[in-house]
Amino acid sequence: MYNANKTCWNCPAAKLMGNVDFRACGQARDKGLDLGEEEEIVIECRRRPELGYFEPNITFEQCPEWTPTEYGYILKEMKVMILGIDGYLGWSLALKLAKLGFQVSGLDNFTRRDCVMEKGAHTIVPIKRMTERLEVARDVLGININFRKLNLNATAKLREFLEEVKPESIVHYAEIPSAPYSMADLEHAVKVQENNVLGTLKLLWLMKEVVPETSLIKLGTMGEYGTPLTGRPLYEGLFPADAIIEWDDRKWSLGGETTPRDPASFYHVSKVQDTFNILEACKYWWLRSYDVMQGVIFGVYTEELAMDNRLRTRYDIDEWFGTVINRFVAQAVVNIPLTIYGKGEQIRGFIALNDAMQCMIRLIISPPEPGQYDVVNQVSGLHKLSELAESVAHVGKEKFDLDVKIQRLENPRVEADTHPFEVVSKKLPHVFGFTPQITLEEEIERIFAVLKEPEIKNRIEMKKHTIMPITTWQGKKREMKVLERYDPGTKPIKGFKPKFDN
Repeated sequence: MYNANKTCWNCPAAKLMGNVDFRACGQARDKGLDLGEEEEIVIECRRRPELGYFEPNITFEQCPEWTPTEYGYILKEMKVMILGIDGYLGWSLALKLAKLGFQVSGLDNFTRRDCVMEKGAHTIVPIKRMTERLEVARDVLGININFRKLNLNATAKLREFLEEVKPESIVHYAEIPSAPYSMADLEHAVKVQENNVLGTLKLLWLMKEVVPETSLIKLGTMGEYGTPLTGRPLYEGLFPADAIIEWDDRKWSLGGETTPRDPASFYHVSKVQDTFNILEACKYWWLRSYDVMQGVIFGVYTEELAMDNRLRTRYDIDEWFGTVINRFVAQAVVNIPLTIYGKGEQIRGFIALNDAMQCMIRLIISPPEPGQYDVVNQVSGLHKLSELAESVAHVGKEKFDLDVKIQRLENPRVEADTHPFEVVSKKLPHVFGFTPQITLEEEIERIFAVLKEPEIKNRIEMKKHTIMPITTWQGKKREMKVLERYDPGTKPIKGFKPKFDN
């Protein structure tokens, strides 16, 4: 078990006793508590008060509160709060955690539903009101989820919820996750920044005051890094220990410093601001956090979502919230040529929904140390957009007898169409024991099977006009010109090849 040798030092049930020197981010073991001449660190266990004060050296494997599972050792009935629990990821994770025996709570103010409605779109996989979703989860899966309708910026009410639940891990999905939405106009840009940046900052202060031992699993994005034209590797948030910079015949170590960020929209800028706010909170207050630089998630499958159609999570295809693979499959189902922006040589990181949920579980049950800020790049593969279109077209033809076409559109975004791309993603497989469970084309086939259901295909037809991009990075709305239409398999794949260092 990858987390078997972690100790009370990592456990959210452990309460540090004494006065802690907060100046040492990531150096918790080097800073003793003021306990007299011995200067040793001691804790008290909330779950095992009979132990009194003791050194935090009991391993997860030794502790009866931690039990072995296929994901690693799990803290019994661990309390996890999901912020943004009504969303594509939040709902999927809530069901999976609750089914595994976690005590799941969550909040949402349904911003995603409102934003998609504002676009004139809807989730093409129908979802119920939250009260009905919770009832179905209880009836079908036998689980209970503690839900609160709540805005992350409602500080007093959020404090009450944290004090009521006292979560041992917080998963932060409660942000507006759309680059085009953030670029639409002044109002949308400000709304994204206020919701994302200020909401996260308020959360950090409340964690400090209410649940300082709780770990924060924060959803970042690979888009924080941008696509550096130098081809330098995208390390996992911080430079490795042996990284150096050489200039003017001198050398300096970069080990442990944050890697450069080059956000690609006002949404991505909000994520970068989150990164630095969380880093500072860990440094100042000994909070602990994993910042998950996530690739583009695609798919419809987890074991829990597949148990009943009423348990399915949302699925968006509009130009604001429809991510590329999910959008491509929907276009293929209703005979719209797959829309590639610009040259189609852009390279991005991707991960299937079920694999992303596995990653999150492994992070939740292996908390960082007090004061530790760490980053993981959560991707299972790198793909060029033109190649993705070919893969969707191939599955559509071979498995579902669809005649899929591809078209290149004028790019509404300001981005490099052609660029090198090297991603380092070693921590999840080598530190947390993650192994992808499904291939790209297998998950695409699953998506096709769901989207071809008559009710869902009809819902795509109803809102297919929202797919084509009209939001530009100049803050103007207009239709994009069609640059080229072609049959799959008729064009060579050009540009740089991605490099995945895992």
